[in-house]
Amino acid sequence: MKSLRLRLALLSTAISGIVIIGFGLAGWMLTVGMLREAVDLRLSVPLDRTVRELHPRGDVKQTLANLEIGFGDEVSEGKRLILVTGRGGEILYRAPDEDWVSEIDETLLKSTEDFGDDFGDPETNHPTRSDADHPKPGGGFDLDRLLEEERGMGPGRPKGEPWRFGPPDENRRPRLPPMPTGMPKVAFHTLKINGHQWRAGVIRDHGHLVLMATELSDLQSEIRRVRSLFFLSLPICLLVIGFGGWFVAHRAMRPVNLIAETASRITAHGLDQRIPREAHEYHELSRLVEVLNGMMNRLEHSFRHAVRFSADVSHELKTPLTVMQASVQTALKECEPGSTAEQNLIVVSQEAQRLSLITRSLMLLAQADAGQLAIRKETFSLSDEIEALGEDAEILCEDAGLKLEIDVTPGITMCTDHVLMRQALQNLVSNAVKYNKAGGVVSIRLYRDPVTAEAIFEISNTGAGIPEEAREKIFDRFYRVDRARSRNIDGFGLGLNLAWEIVRAIEGELILRKATDEITRFEIRFGQ
Repeated sequence: MKSLRLRLALLSTAISGIVIIGFGLAGWMLTVGMLREAVDLRLSVPLDRTVRELHPRGDVKQTLANLEIGFGDEVSEGKRLILVTGRGGEILYRAPDEDWVSEIDETLLKSTEDFGDDFGDPETNHPTRSDADHPKPGGGFDLDRLLEEERGMGPGRPKGEPWRFGPPDENRRPRLPPMPTGMPKVAFHTLKINGHQWRAGVIRDHGHLVLMATELSDLQSEIRRVRSLFFLSLPICLLVIGFGGWFVAHRAMRPVNLIAETASRITAHGLDQRIPREAHEYHELSRLVEVLNGMMNRLEHSFRHAVRFSADVSHELKTPLTVMQASVQTALKECEPGSTAEQNLIVVSQEAQRLSLITRSLMLLAQADAGQLAIRKETFSLSDEIEALGEDAEILCEDAGLKLEIDVTPGITMCTDHVLMRQALQNLVSNAVKYNKAGGVVSIRLYRDPVTAEAIFEISNTGAGIPEEAREKIFDRFYRVDRARSRNIDGFGLGLNLAWEIVRAIEGELILRKATDEITRFEIRFGQ
């Protein structure tokens, strides 16, 4: 059976799960991006500082010494790689001092943009200066010579020529490029060196190349930790959301449950039931509650009117029928035996008696419908009552040419209305005799259920059986299974319904236990 509450809980869990997973993935990607940006930032700062110090105006030897001091521990721990090359591609510094550079794609190094291009190529800006003329990093500068060149007194001017102002001649050497003021462009790459993942930053400036890489194991561990935390918290969140959805659905279904509980209590004896005001508090259901309560008001009014009408009619017919029967009996005494008048009066007497039985049955049913059937409880022997009923049934079976089988467990007692119960049992016996085949069998049995200790009365006959489609209507008023077959059978279709109402009133249960072509069995289960 499908559960709306479960569907609401699962739907809310699914929607919330999709949202959480979406936000979780977005948050995870953002976290990974931020962690990588932090790594790139930690690389870009020393790269920028190093490339500035490698400027032609800087001290190369001191710069390399600073790298050794600043990153020596990380290099020794295997968490840092550093590579510095000169203008000609020669390696000026490599840490650790192992052959790991060969694992780097050369195109990656060559494709890095030279920040010094904005100032021109140092080699082409000094066409007459040889490598020997360049100041050596870490070896100090010849300040006098540098000043002479700056003042135009170097090799490009004959000695003894006086200082002159004005634009330089063609042979005058250009000045050294100024110190960079912008931020050099760092190219970041993820490399695989010695079987490990590295995040590398590469920068060029005036022919120098600086590569600095940091090992990504810490970053990957942090990413795995964040991912594990997310996947661990996800089922917990979904479980909490699921229980929350179940609770919310339970709260939302409360007014519906109130309506269902009220409707289940509405019977012929509980038409005064109404949906409580608690369900009115919900705007979405207030209109439905009003309609249902109004419908129940109309049903109660109509049912009470019908019950009162049946009771009034039955009561009003009772007196005329009694007078009619008395008058017929008086007239019969005055008629000649065997005359036509006597035969007619006998027919009238039988029909009057039949109408009297119908009227009495209708009065009992009207009282049962109104919940006013008087139950006068008394303790008596049910076994003795069934034995007495068997004697009456034996007379009926003899007249109908039937065989009676009776099996009664002695010592079974009950506390209920003796008269009403006898009426119900007599109706069942009468039906078993009427609706039987010629030479058939009527079986009566009384015993106690060994499991529930309930007293059980069974009566069966060898009639024509009851079709499947008629079994649900067998206890309806004025219903006959086969009207053509029952046309010549004395009865009016109230016996089983009256028996069912009486048994229900005395807190028992009347059921059709078996209905085949060979046997039809009814069962009454009396409460303990």
